[in-house]
Amino acid sequence: MIRYIIRRMLLIIPAVLAILFILYALIYFLPASRMAAMPAYRGGDALDKFFAAMGAPDNFFTKFMRYIYNIVVHQDLGRSTATRAGLINDIAFRIRNTLFLLLSGVGATMAAGVPVGVYAALHKGRGGDRAVSALSLFLSAIPPYSIAMILALVFCVSLRLLPILQSYESPKAYILPAATIALGGVASVARMTRSSMLEVLEQPYITALRAKGLGERSVVIKHGLKNALLPIISTLGGYIAQLLCGTLVVEHFFNVPGLGSFMLTSISFRDHFEILGCAAILTVILMALNLASDILYALVNPAIRQRYAGKTRPRGGKEADG
Repeated sequence: MIRYIIRRMLLIIPAVLAILFILYALIYFLPASRMAAMPAYRGGDALDKFFAAMGAPDNFFTKFMRYIYNIVVHQDLGRSTATRAGLINDIAFRIRNTLFLLLSGVGATMAAGVPVGVYAALHKGRGGDRAVSALSLFLSAIPPYSIAMILALVFCVSLRLLPILQSYESPKAYILPAATIALGGVASVARMTRSSMLEVLEQPYITALRAKGLGERSVVIKHGLKNALLPIISTLGGYIAQLLCGTLVVEHFFNVPGLGSFMLTSISFRDHFEILGCAAILTVILMALNLASDILYALVNPAIRQRYAGKTRPRGGKEADG
């Protein structure tokens, strides 16, 4: 299992570098790009000495190497066009808000979507199942910004339970943004849970457990749901990517000081270092959350654990003869 985790972590490095190279190239060749004006030589550090020894010119590839080196060694994502200050402090503050909002949305999605899907599967063909299907279809057809407007009108304007402009130092301020993200994902998780649960409940071992007199609650929760969650967890990475895109829109709508709103503002002002810095951090976040979902899938799937489990040798150090 440890080998599996290390292997997946090592795969993140070339994937992030490839994505950063593509984004850097797209921004570098824009007219009046600040990336093209960035010098490859910083002023006497180890990379400068390497460039000088190799006689490297000041071109696209050396500037890309300088950008990656600055991130890894100097924790430098560049400087803002407006303030001329380093971006690392602004982005570090916004990472916390984006992660809190995203993880809240993912947690709420799973906490609501899985029970709703199980309920629909246990009431197949009845009114509850049809109501869940209709609600899932309705929620999946509404874009995140429409859900955000509806929630703001209901809870902030009509009911006045929450203020429209909130201070995001309090967790209460994340209720509406997290609910907006979760409602978009609940429909997908509920549909997946329903279909997976129906398939599991029709398996022969479920019939055998019921024939032995095992309680329905134990059959459904302990044996049925555990196996039904495997395909849901396997597609969790795709859900996270979908919810991350929704997070960027929701941040902008609710004025959350996160990476999404920061990135959209940077695009408006053509601040290339801010755009690439936010894209780099979002790429790492997405890769890390996908890795976490893969590890979770490996933990609940015995086949994956056995595949990567270390083989123990018999006592005496010799293999048994076949």
